[in-house]
Amino acid sequence: MNRGWAERPWIRRIESRLRTSLVWRIMVATVEIRVYDRALTIAGKAFIALVPLMIVVATVVSNSDAQAVADFLISRFSLTGASADAVRSLFGRPPSVSGGLTLLSVLTVLVSASSFARSVQRTYEVAWELPARGIRRTLDGIQGALLLLAALVALAYVASLADELPGGLIVSLVVQTCVAVPGWWLGTRLLLSRRVAWRLLLPGAVISALAQVLVSAAGAVYVPHLIERNANRYGVIGVAIALISWLVVLSLLVVASAVVGAQLGAALARRNEAQTEAEPPEPAEDQQDPQPSVDD
Repeated sequence: MNRGWAERPWIRRIESRLRTSLVWRIMVATVEIRVYDRALTIAGKAFIALVPLMIVVATVVSNSDAQAVADFLISRFSLTGASADAVRSLFGRPPSVSGGLTLLSVLTVLVSASSFARSVQRTYEVAWELPARGIRRTLDGIQGALLLLAALVALAYVASLADELPGGLIVSLVVQTCVAVPGWWLGTRLLLSRRVAWRLLLPGAVISALAQVLVSAAGAVYVPHLIERNANRYGVIGVAIALISWLVVLSLLVVASAVVGAQLGAALARRNEAQTEAEPPEPAEDQQDPQPSVDD
């Protein structure tokens, strides 16, 4: 088969530009990081941490209302009938149980949550091509992962107030974006153990926040049908299947955000470096004090 056309100059120029483009770099990084495999790992660990965490939260903050967490989920996704009953069975605390927290339950939550946080942190480190660090960096990763989780909960709460806010859905989306951007910005900074400059993290934080708002809006429509269908078929197990399916979607968002944010940050760093090299050197007598490192 004649492939002489591939050696034509204009074809080579197109290929060269394509291979140096941001889209191509994102595609290559997506393949190298194995997005789907990492998302499945994060989703599994998130599910293992989520159920005991929500039960512990219900025990701590709602001793007078054993169904507080279940009622929040039912209200958030407008569940009724069998699906609502299945959610109450999964997250509710039986009335006959009067004891509080146990050491085992606390340890279970801590171990599962830290495992989830380390998976998220390692995903960001791989995307940014940074080495793993020690215990102190792990604590940063736990804080960053918890911050992203808090941003997700805050977005869900703001979305539930859409009907009460002036301006309705539009204002709700704007407020959600304003909440999500700082959350992703600071969360990414912590996940990377403060090793990347703030300005390099901002483009990825904005893209991640916008993507999270859109995914959350889609989830408000899709998840209720998913839970209802699975609950009617499989009962409580169906709710668990629906939750882990949605966690896979959110985990894909996290991994994709890590990849896109890293490539946007790298592109911004290359542009800044090119601009610095293009600037003529200043005279020695006019030179100012050296600027701090980009990592400060």
